[in-house]
Amino acid sequence: MKLYHTITLLSLSLLLLVSCKEADDISGDDVPGYSPVMVSAAPVSPFTRGYVANGMYDNFKVFAAAEKDGAQTVAMNGYEVNFVADDWSYVNDSQHLVYWNPNADSYLFTAGAPIDAVTDINATSMTLSLKNNTSGSVMAAEPLKIMNGSDDFGKRVNLRFAYAHSRVCVAFKKEGTKDMTISDIKLTPDAAIASKATLRYSYDWSTDTPTATQQVNTTETSAEAFSFEDVTIPASNTSDAVTSATYYYCVPDATNTNQWQVSLKCNGDTKQASFVNSETWQSGKNYIYVFSISEQGTKLINVITQDNFFDCNDIESGGEFSNKGMTE
Repeated sequence: MKLYHTITLLSLSLLLLVSCKEADDISGDDVPGYSPVMVSAAPVSPFTRGYVANGMYDNFKVFAAAEKDGAQTVAMNGYEVNFVADDWSYVNDSQHLVYWNPNADSYLFTAGAPIDAVTDINATSMTLSLKNNTSGSVMAAEPLKIMNGSDDFGKRVNLRFAYAHSRVCVAFKKEGTKDMTISDIKLTPDAAIASKATLRYSYDWSTDTPTATQQVNTTETSAEAFSFEDVTIPASNTSDAVTSATYYYCVPDATNTNQWQVSLKCNGDTKQASFVNSETWQSGKNYIYVFSISEQGTKLINVITQDNFFDCNDIESGGEFSNKGMTE
Protein backbone atom coordinates (compact mmCIF):
# COMPACT_ATOMS: atom_id res chain seq x y z
CA MET A 1 0.00 0.00 0.00
CA LYS A 2 1.31 3.48 -0.81
CA LEU A 3 0.69 6.72 1.07
CA TYR A 4 0.27 9.91 -0.95
CA HIS A 5 1.06 13.61 -0.36
CA THR A 6 3.21 16.16 -2.16
CA ILE A 7 6.81 15.35 -1.43
CA THR A 8 9.42 12.83 -2.49
CA LEU A 9 11.39 12.45 0.73
CA LEU A 10 10.43 10.55 3.89
CA SER A 11 11.43 12.02 7.27
CA LEU A 12 12.30 8.78 9.08
CA SER A 13 12.72 9.42 12.83
CA LEU A 14 14.62 6.79 14.80
CA LEU A 15 14.90 7.97 18.42
CA LEU A 16 17.78 5.93 19.87
CA LEU A 17 18.78 6.56 23.50
CA VAL A 18 21.75 5.35 25.54
CA SER A 19 21.81 1.90 27.15
CA CYS A 20 23.04 1.63 30.72
CA LYS A 21 24.97 -1.55 30.00
CA GLU A 22 28.74 -1.74 29.57
CA ALA A 23 30.07 1.18 27.57
CA ASP A 24 30.86 -0.75 24.38
CA ASP A 25 27.87 -3.08 24.51
CA ILE A 26 24.98 -2.55 22.08
CA SER A 27 21.94 -4.35 23.39
CA GLY A 28 18.40 -4.81 22.22
CA ASP A 29 17.15 -5.55 25.70
CA ASP A 30 14.76 -3.04 27.22
CA VAL A 31 16.42 -0.95 29.92
CA PRO A 32 14.20 0.56 32.65
CA GLY A 33 14.48 4.33 32.70
CA TYR A 34 15.63 4.59 29.07
CA SER A 35 13.48 5.23 26.05
CA PRO A 36 13.36 2.66 23.23
CA VAL A 37 13.59 3.41 19.54
CA MET A 38 10.72 5.61 18.35
CA VAL A 39 10.00 5.43 14.62
CA SER A 40 7.94 8.19 13.05
CA ALA A 41 7.37 9.55 9.58
CA ALA A 42 6.74 13.03 10.95
CA PRO A 43 6.96 14.37 14.50
CA VAL A 44 3.80 16.40 14.06
CA SER A 45 0.92 16.71 16.52
CA PRO A 46 -1.73 15.72 15.85
CA PHE A 47 -0.24 13.11 13.55
CA THR A 48 -2.08 12.28 10.32
CA ARG A 49 -1.28 9.91 7.49
CA GLY A 50 -1.33 12.90 5.15
CA TYR A 51 2.11 13.94 6.40
CA VAL A 52 3.81 10.88 4.88
CA ALA A 53 5.75 11.55 1.68
CA ASN A 54 4.04 11.38 -1.67
CA GLY A 55 4.95 8.13 -3.38
CA MET A 56 6.44 6.69 -0.19
CA TYR A 57 5.45 3.18 0.77
CA ASP A 58 3.99 2.32 4.16
CA ASN A 59 6.81 -0.17 4.76
CA PHE A 60 10.56 -0.26 4.32
CA LYS A 61 13.64 -2.22 5.37
CA VAL A 62 16.43 -0.56 7.35
CA PHE A 63 20.00 -1.48 8.28
CA ALA A 64 22.00 0.25 11.01
CA ALA A 65 25.44 -0.42 12.44
CA ALA A 66 27.66 1.19 15.06
CA GLU A 67 31.34 1.79 14.33
CA LYS A 68 34.09 1.67 16.98
CA ASP A 69 37.82 1.80 16.09
CA GLY A 70 37.00 0.63 12.56
CA ALA A 71 34.90 -2.35 13.68
CA GLN A 72 31.17 -2.52 13.04
CA THR A 73 28.43 -3.88 15.31
CA VAL A 74 25.06 -4.47 13.68
CA ALA A 75 22.21 -2.64 15.43
CA MET A 76 19.33 -3.17 12.97
CA ASN A 77 19.96 -6.07 10.60
CA GLY A 78 17.47 -5.47 7.80
CA TYR A 79 14.64 -4.64 10.18
CA GLU A 80 11.20 -4.52 8.60
CA VAL A 81 9.36 -1.33 9.49
CA ASN A 82 5.62 -0.80 8.89
CA PHE A 83 3.28 2.14 9.23
CA VAL A 84 0.69 1.01 11.77
CA ALA A 85 -2.28 3.20 12.79
CA ASP A 86 -0.51 6.55 13.18
CA ASP A 87 3.19 5.67 13.54
CA TRP A 88 6.07 3.55 12.20
CA SER A 89 6.73 0.32 14.10
CA TYR A 90 9.24 -2.51 13.83
CA VAL A 91 9.20 -4.23 17.25
CA ASN A 92 8.01 -7.83 17.15
CA ASP A 93 9.07 -11.26 18.39
CA SER A 94 12.21 -11.27 16.25
CA GLN A 95 13.04 -7.53 16.09
CA HIS A 96 14.07 -6.04 19.43
CA LEU A 97 14.42 -2.45 20.55
CA VAL A 98 17.69 -0.64 19.82
CA TYR A 99 19.63 1.94 21.83
CA TRP A 100 22.49 4.31 21.12
CA ASN A 101 25.93 3.24 22.34
CA PRO A 102 27.63 6.40 23.72
CA ASN A 103 31.12 4.99 23.03
CA ALA A 104 30.51 4.29 19.33
CA ASP A 105 32.50 6.48 16.96
CA SER A 106 29.58 6.68 14.52
CA TYR A 107 26.36 5.08 13.33
CA LEU A 108 25.60 4.06 9.74
CA PHE A 109 22.07 3.92 8.28
CA THR A 110 20.67 2.61 4.97
CA ALA A 111 17.13 1.70 3.92
CA GLY A 112 15.01 0.61 0.97
CA ALA A 113 11.28 0.51 0.19
CA PRO A 114 9.07 -1.39 -0.14
CA ILE A 115 10.22 -4.35 1.95
CA ASP A 116 9.73 -6.97 -0.76
CA ALA A 117 11.92 -5.00 -3.20
CA VAL A 118 14.95 -5.21 -0.90
CA THR A 119 16.63 -8.52 -1.71
CA ASP A 120 19.79 -7.82 0.30
CA ILE A 121 20.91 -5.16 2.76
CA ASN A 122 24.08 -4.95 4.84
CA ALA A 123 26.83 -2.54 5.85
CA THR A 124 28.52 -2.49 2.45
CA SER A 125 25.63 -2.72 -0.03
CA MET A 126 21.90 -2.92 -0.70
CA THR A 127 20.22 -4.68 -3.64
CA LEU A 128 16.80 -3.71 -4.96
CA SER A 129 14.60 -5.59 -7.42
CA LEU A 130 13.26 -3.34 -10.22
CA LYS A 131 10.85 -3.86 -13.09
CA ASN A 132 9.13 -1.60 -15.60
CA ASN A 133 5.64 -0.69 -14.38
CA THR A 134 3.04 2.08 -14.24
CA SER A 135 2.29 1.99 -10.51
CA GLY A 136 5.40 3.41 -8.84
CA SER A 137 9.11 3.32 -8.12
CA VAL A 138 11.17 1.39 -5.65
CA MET A 139 13.00 3.77 -3.30
CA ALA A 140 16.43 3.94 -1.68
CA ALA A 141 17.56 6.08 1.24
CA GLU A 142 20.73 8.11 0.97
CA PRO A 143 23.40 6.48 3.15
CA LEU A 144 23.66 8.40 6.40
CA LYS A 145 26.62 8.49 8.80
CA ILE A 146 26.19 10.15 12.19
CA MET A 147 29.40 10.90 14.07
CA ASN A 148 29.66 10.79 17.84
CA GLY A 149 29.84 14.35 19.11
CA SER A 150 27.70 15.75 16.30
CA ASP A 151 24.41 17.48 17.04
CA ASP A 152 22.54 14.54 15.50
CA PHE A 153 24.13 11.77 17.57
CA GLY A 154 21.51 10.26 19.88
CA LYS A 155 18.68 12.22 18.30
CA ARG A 156 16.09 11.60 15.63
CA VAL A 157 17.52 10.26 12.38
CA ASN A 158 15.88 11.46 9.16
CA LEU A 159 16.56 9.16 6.22
CA ARG A 160 16.16 10.87 2.85
CA PHE A 161 14.59 8.60 0.23
CA ALA A 162 14.95 8.94 -3.54
CA TYR A 163 13.54 7.03 -6.52
CA ALA A 164 15.41 4.05 -7.94
CA HIS A 165 13.53 3.98 -11.27
CA SER A 166 13.54 6.52 -14.03
CA ARG A 167 10.12 7.82 -15.15
CA VAL A 168 9.03 8.05 -18.79
CA CYS A 169 6.06 9.83 -20.34
CA VAL A 170 4.97 11.39 -23.65
CA ALA A 171 3.52 14.78 -24.57
CA PHE A 172 2.18 16.27 -27.79
CA LYS A 173 2.02 19.60 -29.57
CA LYS A 174 -0.24 20.07 -32.56
CA GLU A 175 -0.09 22.06 -35.75
CA GLY A 176 -3.34 23.70 -36.82
CA THR A 177 -6.29 25.25 -35.02
CA LYS A 178 -8.67 22.30 -34.71
CA ASP A 179 -9.35 20.07 -31.71
CA MET A 180 -7.13 17.00 -31.72
CA THR A 181 -7.54 13.66 -29.97
CA ILE A 182 -4.46 11.43 -29.88
CA SER A 183 -5.20 7.79 -29.04
CA ASP A 184 -3.60 4.33 -29.17
CA ILE A 185 -0.26 5.90 -28.20
CA LYS A 186 2.66 3.47 -28.07
CA LEU A 187 6.43 3.72 -27.76
CA THR A 188 8.20 0.59 -28.99
CA PRO A 189 11.94 -0.14 -28.89
CA ASP A 190 13.47 -1.71 -32.00
CA ALA A 191 15.04 -4.41 -29.82
CA ALA A 192 14.49 -5.85 -26.36
CA ILE A 193 15.36 -3.52 -23.47
CA ALA A 194 15.73 -4.22 -19.74
CA SER A 195 12.31 -4.92 -18.26
CA LYS A 196 13.50 -6.38 -14.95
CA ALA A 197 16.79 -5.91 -13.14
CA THR A 198 18.58 -5.67 -9.84
CA LEU A 199 20.05 -2.36 -8.74
CA ARG A 200 22.96 -2.66 -6.32
CA TYR A 201 24.13 0.24 -4.19
CA SER A 202 27.70 -0.05 -2.88
CA TYR A 203 28.53 2.24 0.05
CA ASP A 204 31.73 4.08 0.87
CA TRP A 205 31.75 5.08 4.54
CA SER A 206 35.34 6.37 4.63
CA THR A 207 34.31 10.03 4.86
CA ASP A 208 31.87 11.92 7.07
CA THR A 209 29.52 12.20 4.08
CA PRO A 210 29.19 8.66 2.64
CA THR A 211 28.57 7.93 -1.04
CA ALA A 212 26.72 5.21 -2.95
CA THR A 213 27.65 3.70 -6.33
CA GLN A 214 24.92 2.11 -8.46
CA GLN A 215 25.19 -0.98 -10.66
CA VAL A 216 22.30 -2.34 -12.73
CA ASN A 217 22.18 -6.02 -13.68
CA THR A 218 19.48 -7.04 -16.18
CA THR A 219 17.50 -10.18 -15.37
CA GLU A 220 14.78 -9.94 -18.05
CA THR A 221 14.37 -8.09 -21.36
CA SER A 222 11.34 -7.22 -23.47
CA ALA A 223 10.51 -5.41 -26.72
CA GLU A 224 6.89 -4.81 -25.76
CA ALA A 225 5.43 -1.37 -26.38
CA PHE A 226 4.71 1.20 -23.69
CA SER A 227 1.05 2.22 -24.03
CA PHE A 228 -0.14 5.66 -22.87
CA GLU A 229 -3.53 7.18 -22.12
CA ASP A 230 -5.21 9.35 -24.75
CA VAL A 231 -4.32 13.02 -25.06
CA THR A 232 -6.79 15.72 -26.10
CA ILE A 233 -5.53 19.10 -27.32
CA PRO A 234 -8.24 21.79 -27.61
CA ALA A 235 -8.38 24.09 -30.62
CA SER A 236 -7.35 27.03 -28.48
CA ASN A 237 -4.04 25.38 -27.58
CA THR A 238 -1.63 26.12 -30.40
CA SER A 239 1.65 26.10 -28.47
CA ASP A 240 1.71 24.14 -25.20
CA ALA A 241 2.57 20.46 -25.08
CA VAL A 242 -0.07 18.26 -23.43
CA THR A 243 1.20 15.32 -21.37
CA SER A 244 -0.41 11.89 -21.18
CA ALA A 245 -1.69 10.84 -17.76
CA THR A 246 0.33 7.59 -18.01
CA TYR A 247 3.85 7.36 -16.60
CA TYR A 248 6.17 4.39 -16.83
CA TYR A 249 8.64 3.70 -14.05
CA CYS A 250 11.55 2.12 -15.91
CA VAL A 251 14.79 0.35 -15.16
CA PRO A 252 17.61 2.91 -15.43
CA ASP A 253 19.65 2.44 -18.59
CA ALA A 254 20.60 -1.18 -19.06
CA THR A 255 20.49 -2.78 -22.53
CA ASN A 256 18.33 0.17 -23.61
CA THR A 257 18.33 0.59 -27.39
CA ASN A 258 18.40 4.13 -28.81
CA GLN A 259 16.09 3.35 -31.74
CA TRP A 260 12.38 3.65 -30.98
CA GLN A 261 9.06 3.78 -32.81
CA VAL A 262 6.07 5.94 -31.92
CA SER A 263 2.65 4.93 -33.19
CA LEU A 264 -0.72 6.56 -32.54
CA LYS A 265 -4.06 7.63 -33.98
CA CYS A 266 -4.69 11.30 -34.57
CA ASN A 267 -8.45 11.97 -34.84
CA GLY A 268 -8.72 8.35 -35.94
CA ASP A 269 -5.93 8.45 -38.54
CA THR A 270 -3.01 6.10 -37.89
CA LYS A 271 0.43 7.71 -37.74
CA GLN A 272 3.86 6.37 -36.86
CA ALA A 273 7.49 7.40 -36.98
CA SER A 274 10.94 6.25 -35.89
CA PHE A 275 13.07 8.36 -33.60
CA VAL A 276 16.40 8.20 -31.81
CA ASN A 277 16.27 7.99 -28.03
CA SER A 278 19.43 9.90 -27.12
CA GLU A 279 18.59 10.11 -23.41
CA THR A 280 20.33 7.84 -20.91
CA TRP A 281 17.71 6.97 -18.33
CA GLN A 282 18.94 7.62 -14.79
CA SER A 283 17.47 6.91 -11.37
CA GLY A 284 15.16 9.61 -10.03
CA LYS A 285 14.85 11.49 -13.32
CA ASN A 286 11.71 12.24 -15.33
CA TYR A 287 11.81 12.02 -19.15
CA ILE A 288 8.98 13.51 -21.20
CA TYR A 289 9.20 12.81 -24.95
CA VAL A 290 7.49 15.69 -26.74
CA PHE A 291 6.12 14.98 -30.24
CA SER A 292 4.77 17.35 -32.87
CA ILE A 293 1.63 16.18 -34.67
CA SER A 294 0.62 17.43 -38.10
CA GLU A 295 -1.32 16.17 -41.10
CA GLN A 296 1.99 15.08 -42.60
CA GLY A 297 3.15 12.96 -39.69
CA THR A 298 4.69 12.69 -36.22
CA LYS A 299 8.10 13.93 -35.14
CA LEU A 300 10.01 14.01 -31.87
CA ILE A 301 10.85 17.65 -31.25
CA ASN A 302 12.10 17.67 -27.66
CA VAL A 303 12.85 15.59 -24.59
CA ILE A 304 12.32 17.30 -21.24
CA THR A 305 14.59 15.89 -18.55
CA GLN A 306 13.90 16.72 -14.92
CA ASP A 307 15.96 15.71 -11.89
CA ASN A 308 13.98 14.13 -9.05
CA PHE A 309 10.43 13.81 -10.28
CA PHE A 310 9.27 15.05 -6.88
CA ASP A 311 11.20 17.70 -4.99
CA CYS A 312 11.52 18.65 -1.35
CA ASN A 313 14.50 20.34 0.28
CA ASP A 314 13.33 21.28 3.76
CA ILE A 315 14.01 18.09 5.71
CA GLU A 316 17.04 18.55 7.96
CA SER A 317 18.84 15.66 9.63
CA GLY A 318 17.68 15.54 13.23
CA GLY A 319 15.04 18.18 12.59
CA GLU A 320 11.31 18.11 12.17
CA PHE A 321 9.18 17.49 9.13
CA SER A 322 7.41 20.29 7.27
CA ASN A 323 4.99 19.91 4.39
CA LYS A 324 5.20 23.57 3.39
CA GLY A 325 6.38 24.55 -0.07
CA MET A 326 6.41 20.99 -1.40
CA THR A 327 5.24 20.46 -4.94
CA GLU A 328 4.98 17.54 -7.29
